[in-house]
Amino acid sequence: MDSRDRRLYIAVAVCAIVPHVVALWNGFAMDDLYIIVWNPLVYSLSGVGKAFAAPYWPPDLGGQMYRPLPLATYAIDWAIAGGTRHPAWFHAVNLMWHAAVTVVVAALARRWVGFAAGLIAGLLFAVHPVHVEAIANVIGRGELMAALGVCVAVYAAVVKDSIGWSALALGVGLLSKENAVVAPALIAWAWIVGMSRPPRARMLAHVGSWLAIMAGYRSEERRVVEE
Repeated sequence: MDSRDRRLYIAVAVCAIVPHVVALWNGFAMDDLYIIVWNPLVYSLSGVGKAFAAPYWPPDLGGQMYRPLPLATYAIDWAIAGGTRHPAWFHAVNLMWHAAVTVVVAALARRWVGFAAGLIAGLLFAVHPVHVEAIANVIGRGELMAALGVCVAVYAAVVKDSIGWSALALGVGLLSKENAVVAPALIAWAWIVGMSRPPRARMLAHVGSWLAIMAGYRSEERRVVEE
């Protein structure tokens, strides 16, 4: 990475944080209470492991979703911040996730179109108001983590042609929020329009890895939410 690209990524990361820094003064609101404040699973570091065997919503509220990675990060935050005495920490972590996604978006545009496109895409993504809810509410972290998983999956498949890293990123995205399932469609679209299209055998290998990841996720989701 040359100094010009480094300055680009620093600039878009700062722009992702600054407009939303007022979220640090937020407390916990609405669904934050059910998922974090009133959820015993996140009260200790043991919740990091337990999150993978528990539904996202507490069982008495339905529990029909499987998003273990956000729950695991809340348990880590709880241990670092001393429970809910310092909600600013939880919000600060959300800002870091948003900055990370913004950098990857800028990197994708930089790679495919050029420096100016990377800067414009990164800045637009950083400040677009559609992201406010995901950043300002702590439980929006699942959206941010899933978005990062999708972007890395696309980058790994289209730019690096890495089957393993793309599948791993897809898995991380799915374990954060189920809408990460769009990643294979985005990669397929990139191949269709001619962005670094790999040989057919490699495409099939990618598809096979995605199907395996999605089948594994679906199987574990069904097992956890039906228990």
